Amino acid sequence: MSKQYNIKWRVQDEKELRRVARNFNDKLRRLVKANPENKNILPQFYNENTDQFESRITVDTLKGLIQTRQDFNRQLNMLKRFSKRGAERIVEAPENEYGTKTTLWQRQETARMVGLVNRRRQERLDRLNLVEMANSEGKLGYTLGQMFGMGLASVNKLKPTKAFTKSQSQTDLKYKLRSLMDESRKNYYKDRDQLLKDNYIKALTENYAESDIRDVISAIRSMDSDLFVLKFEARGDKFEMAYPPDRGSEEYNNYVSELKGYWLKTDSLLDLSTALTSTLLNQ
Repeated sequence: MSKQYNIKWRVQDEKELRRVARNFNDKLRRLVKANPENKNILPQFYNENTDQFESRITVDTLKGLIQTRQDFNRQLNMLKRFSKRGAERIVEAPENEYGTKTTLWQRQETARMVGLVNRRRQERLDRLNLVEMANSEGKLGYTLGQMFGMGLASVNKLKPTKAFTKSQSQTDLKYKLRSLMDESRKNYYKDRDQLLKDNYIKALTENYAESDIRDVISAIRSMDSDLFVLKFEARGDKFEMAYPPDRGSEEYNNYVSELKGYWLKTDSLLDLSTALTSTLLNQ
């Protein structure tokens, strides 16, 4: 699944992106050359083309992180702050028990991204908690938030993250920076929702006769990813049985009937919860 891009690249955008990346990489290269022993402490970025972490950030990597004008400004401002005097200073990673070190720049930027990521996680969690659980017969009378103790996968992934922990290694810091830069994207959840929808459809096609669920798949494919995710969560955040009953059996037919009754039901994003309706309309 390709990422969803909203930014319209202008000639001046390309030039500015390359200029800022070049200045960032030039300073990083000078630092590594002056103190090779600090190479593993100074910022490193994952390069998909080489499948390695490198002491530079490529324009291709940046473009993969920039989907909106907001992303563009945030990424460039982050790189520009590395040019400030003292940004390269080596410091202890906060709370670390193993003497792991980083730069002042990475410590500050990681903290900034954690704040953004956690705010978005909380907003998403607040919305999901208002979704009323349902099946093919309708709402079940309680919300996802009231089922919190059941440990739904989607809820667990929305727990607050930390910039630094006691047990982080130098390698851990590289992966943390990479994951935060990705999750900071404006369209991060939109892309995740679309991927979830694609994988759900794939699970259906792999485990059920296509002729039995053709209309279900068609309905899901045409569904906005926002609505799909809320309906998916309302049903219990689960994929269909990996090993369904034999086709033609009563259990199989009942399960297909449940699928049709649920996914073919005509409803809107706002039908899933009165509280959710109020929340969305007041945004």
